Amino acid sequence: MFRRGLSSTVSATKSSPKSVEQKVSKLPNGLTVASIDNGAPISQLVLAFRAGSRYEQSDEAGLVHHLRNSVGTDSEKYLGVKLLWQTGNIGANLNAIATKDIFAVQLSAPREGAPIGVSLLGELGQPAFKPWEVVDMVGTVKTDLANVEAYDTLIELLHKASFRNGGLGNALLSKSYNVGKVGYKTLGAYAKSRLLSGEAAIFGINVDHNLLVQYATEQINIAEGKGKAATPSPYKGGEVRQSGSGHLAHVAVVGEGAKLSDPKSVAVQAVLATLIANAPNTKYSSNNGFGIVASAVNKESSNGAVGVSAINIAHFDSGVVGFYLVADESQIGSLTKKAVATFKSLATAIDGETLEIAKQQAATEVHLRSEDDASLALDQAVQLLSTGSAVSPVSFAEQIKSVTAEDVKKAAAKLSSKLSIASFGAIENVPYLDEL
Repeated sequence: MFRRGLSSTVSATKSSPKSVEQKVSKLPNGLTVASIDNGAPISQLVLAFRAGSRYEQSDEAGLVHHLRNSVGTDSEKYLGVKLLWQTGNIGANLNAIATKDIFAVQLSAPREGAPIGVSLLGELGQPAFKPWEVVDMVGTVKTDLANVEAYDTLIELLHKASFRNGGLGNALLSKSYNVGKVGYKTLGAYAKSRLLSGEAAIFGINVDHNLLVQYATEQINIAEGKGKAATPSPYKGGEVRQSGSGHLAHVAVVGEGAKLSDPKSVAVQAVLATLIANAPNTKYSSNNGFGIVASAVNKESSNGAVGVSAINIAHFDSGVVGFYLVADESQIGSLTKKAVATFKSLATAIDGETLEIAKQQAATEVHLRSEDDASLALDQAVQLLSTGSAVSPVSFAEQIKSVTAEDVKKAAAKLSSKLSIASFGAIENVPYLDEL
């Protein structure tokens, strides 16, 4: 099975909760190779590059979207159809991923197929960008644009509001007017500048580390070198609004959050996000779950049709935290104001019992999410490219449990000092930023 995925968020969830050793090796060409072996029968392999949309220049908008959709086409050595056939032959699933920070290729394969999988990663992650294949790819890009969810549109608008013209404000999806205008020469030049050994990491789960290092050394031919460092993209705050069809209004309000290179702040942000809103503990529950903002919104709506969840996004050097609200256009104004007022109250008063519940729920969520080896492998690779190391979920959960009320108040005060708001859909009654 072959999937392509665009992701605007990078999970703050850390490594596997099991007490297993993580092994990390740095090859002479600068490639980082790391692994965890739980002894399970399915291996997870990720080849990731610091090549997300934040690295696009102003005249390259949509390039990473086209790059991601090139996975599965010919490499310099092999035909794309042969690579995909071999992927299926070893029983593997292939996934191409692009975020603001990284471009990655991921394989899930039976353990005995891992050696071949590592070799395939190197070829699949470095398309040749043959002119006719770049032209053929246009249809897949158009299909992506025709199937964008409202939430994904909102998160893109939110990044534009939060980071403005910085790299993190670059869109993940190509604009419709750019479809077909990203040529093979442009893609090739970007690959030569970003798909380099010094900008890459390979992470494997349930694979022998020595074997992984051997194949990464002998079988993967990644151009040596190191790309230009990302231009800082500081949080600035702002507002972006976009009308859409229907009667629902989608609103996101956030403040400045944590960066991945600061695990302690990421832990505090995890607790803060849980305090804002968290999923119900009971399956098929009719309420909006745990969370101060969620409870306030639910009460304000008189238990009407409304949805609220936390936004918790951490990038290499910045992040945002806040809430996502969707409701009928007739209610969205009052609900947004109520949510923001409750949101800001976290900077001054937090009930001790509520804080402990949030910490326990946040820690549990870390362990539950780490059960998914595919997501875990990607998270680990992102951490390696962000800081050069990765924190285990056991350690991260302990950091969450050590978060104090004062830590949360400081984080809440920081995010409340400069808000960003993005809205999409029936936005006529959505408050403007200066009204909040």
